[in-house]
Amino acid sequence: MTSQQVSRGMGARVGYVRLLGRPRIAGLWGAQLLAVTGARLYALAVMWLVWETTRNASLMGLAAVLESIPYIVIGAFGRKLLSRVASLRRLAVVEAVRAGGVACLPLLWVIPEAQIPVLLGVAIVLGVTGALFDPVLPGLVPRLVGPDEVHEVLGLLDLSTRVARILGPGSIGVLLLVMTEVEFYWITSAGFAASGVTLAVIGRAAARPAPGVAEAVSATPEIPSAWPLLRADPGVTFAVSLHGLGLCAAAAPAVGLPILLSEVYGAGAGTFGMVTAVTAVGSLAGNLVVGNMRLKIMGGFLGVYCLAWIGDGVTLAFMGVAPNMATLWVVSFLSGVAAPFWGVTLQAWLAERYGERERLAVLAADHMVIRAAGALGMIIIPLYVAAAPQVTFALSGVAVVSMAVVGMLMAHRMWHSRGGEAG
Repeated sequence: MTSQQVSRGMGARVGYVRLLGRPRIAGLWGAQLLAVTGARLYALAVMWLVWETTRNASLMGLAAVLESIPYIVIGAFGRKLLSRVASLRRLAVVEAVRAGGVACLPLLWVIPEAQIPVLLGVAIVLGVTGALFDPVLPGLVPRLVGPDEVHEVLGLLDLSTRVARILGPGSIGVLLLVMTEVEFYWITSAGFAASGVTLAVIGRAAARPAPGVAEAVSATPEIPSAWPLLRADPGVTFAVSLHGLGLCAAAAPAVGLPILLSEVYGAGAGTFGMVTAVTAVGSLAGNLVVGNMRLKIMGGFLGVYCLAWIGDGVTLAFMGVAPNMATLWVVSFLSGVAAPFWGVTLQAWLAERYGERERLAVLAADHMVIRAAGALGMIIIPLYVAAAPQVTFALSGVAVVSMAVVGMLMAHRMWHSRGGEAG
């Protein structure tokens, strides 16, 4: 195996600071940050609201499932719908719908008998709008920059997700200390609305391409089916499958981390919050590296992608076997670092490999797979994690590492068969 070669984001490379100096990109990043933070705030608050208003744990699970179902349905059958919203100005309309959905939640305090229908209805609305927004926005972003800047701008979008993972949990407690729950939902709705206004302004300004960008940001022709694309490209198919397995295994820390901390380490809620924060800080650090550095190894994009998942799986397994809290802190940080590497690598790979229509199709299929796999993980893993948290963490990590190693072997074989091409 050849040694890794690192290409740093210096010189001709365009880093985050220079990208944010462009009004379109800065506005787009701000809109994405508002949207993702709003979604995080909603996800954290709605579970509390469901429990507070119903005292029914099953309804909490139903609300989460209802939000995930649209990702699966639209990913499988929603090509025409995705095509219709595939412009920044139409995504602004999606954000307006999302803002309206969250704005309905204060009705629960006015019409108590509407509590359950409104909660479940909003869950569906948020699921549908998220299933449209999440794959389409990164699919459109490469239009706004030159070919050499796609990696960095996708890293910048990923950065908004990493920042939101810190802002969401950190701000919800502060907001609810200084305002009522009704005011909180109005604020969350206003965040989505502001995101929509920003996208509408950028979409209008971007109707004419920027210097060096070949095409204008207009509506996209009908998106093709993802399945022929995936059948014709085993590397991408494997990457999407590995993404699904990784998100399925992620149910172990999502459900089992409080159990692991309390049962194995005798820690409380404060430690849980700190471990979560350390992981979020690690993901932020990882993004700042991957957004300004491009790893090149034998195997091309798939090799880098699988290597990142090996790191993710190793840290997941070590969470289960960490001998003490100090080790767990370090492993949690490294787990956060690994996530942006596979996230940005996959997005950049799809941007390089496909045209816009095909890229949107594959991104929608990817979201469908990870939502279905994540839901499956949330069903299966809780059955085992309470009885044996350390074993569950270790086995989940080993499963991810094993599949990623297979992907590395596939990447090397494909690399040699294509004469050392990156794809």
